[in-house]
Amino acid sequence: MKPLAKLSAVILPLALLTACANTAEMDALKASVESAQSTADSALAAARNAQSTADTAQRTATDAELAAMNAQKTADEAMATVEECCAKIDRMFEKAMSK
Repeated sequence: MKPLAKLSAVILPLALLTACANTAEMDALKASVESAQSTADSALAAARNAQSTADTAQRTATDAELAAMNAQKTADEAMATVEECCAKIDRMFEKAMSK
């Protein structure tokens, strides 16, 4: 029984040391996981911010495109009016010259 007690006296401290080492490793691993989670949370916040900025840019571009289309429509209408006016002036000039 004495050899068993001596063996137990040697094994018990080793088992406790191993458990302590595992606890320390677990604490280190937990800290590493928490750090990774913090980094992931920061990356997610940055990605959401970038998406928000992209959405705003898209709305601005769409608004600018609509304004450009309206400006083109107005310019086309003005050009048609000018051409109509020029044709009318040409007809009046030809009529005046024919008399």
